[in-house]
Amino acid sequence: MTNSGINSGENPIFIVGMPRSGTTLLTTILSAHPRIAVSPESHFLTYWVPTYRHLKLAETQDFQQFWQALSQSKRFSYFDIAPDKTLATILAKGSPSHATIFAGWLETYAERCHKPRWGEKTPLHYQHLTQLLEWFPQAQVLWMLRDPRAVTASLLNMTWASCYVHVHAEQWYQSTQLYEQTWQADPRVKLVRYEDLVQQPDRTLEEVFQFLNEDYPEGLLAQRSTQNMPIVNRDGWAFSHLNQALQPLETTAIDRWKQQLWPTHVAIVNSLTNKLQQRYGYADRPYPSLSPRAMGLLTVAKLRWKLDRKLMVWRTRLLGPSSRRAQDIGAVTTIET
Repeated sequence: MTNSGINSGENPIFIVGMPRSGTTLLTTILSAHPRIAVSPESHFLTYWVPTYRHLKLAETQDFQQFWQALSQSKRFSYFDIAPDKTLATILAKGSPSHATIFAGWLETYAERCHKPRWGEKTPLHYQHLTQLLEWFPQAQVLWMLRDPRAVTASLLNMTWASCYVHVHAEQWYQSTQLYEQTWQADPRVKLVRYEDLVQQPDRTLEEVFQFLNEDYPEGLLAQRSTQNMPIVNRDGWAFSHLNQALQPLETTAIDRWKQQLWPTHVAIVNSLTNKLQQRYGYADRPYPSLSPRAMGLLTVAKLRWKLDRKLMVWRTRLLGPSSRRAQDIGAVTTIET
């Protein structure tokens, strides 16, 4: 991957954070702004770049292979943009690279929305902010944070997520720690708490748009719609999820985890995230140590998770990579060849 920055007239916006932390909700709000177009999730740095890392994009044949896989994927169809027009935008930037492909793809989406400033939301791109900010030094990042118990409860209901409580709690802790250690002091990165967004939307959004150097238009929340954030070629859970995010803001989801998690699961999440929970207002005191029963469940779960990982490695060696990941993110082809 090239590390050279892209010279763009507009500084892009990236929305990142743990999955199920409110990134889609924030996307609907920013997309309603008359100057901002936040695209559907691209998974560019979590799927496309690592999957095709063996290709040398400056070479015509390799670039064509990458472009064919991307432009014919179901994921690309979510953007509702013409491949030929997107390709022309990419090639106008010079020799193809991951950075020019990414920028050309998202600039074309913004043009489709008649907006001058583009943005993108792939939650796990928080793991790749160093690369994104090398490509786009003038970019601004909104990092969503939500109560780890709510994040865990929500992820346990997702067919594409792990079924292990400790996995989500540990990832929440590690991601928040990454924010603190690497990005908290960077003026290009702003933390946004989900709870603040739904409980005090005007105050929170005034701060967000001030950070982005954009006006906060009156009545913006009421202007969220599929016109500003088109829902194209989606079905099932994804369709319902995107439509739900366009509904009026409500606070009921803040404490929904209390009905969704077993007490032992709550205790496990608390034990793994307590220090940072206190720091961000999710706990006002240290939690007691895990009970023998909860400690036993956590130990067994970690052993089972390790076994699952080993079995996955052996399966990959014997049968090759699973297509599940590509199917989950819409990287499968939409065109018969």
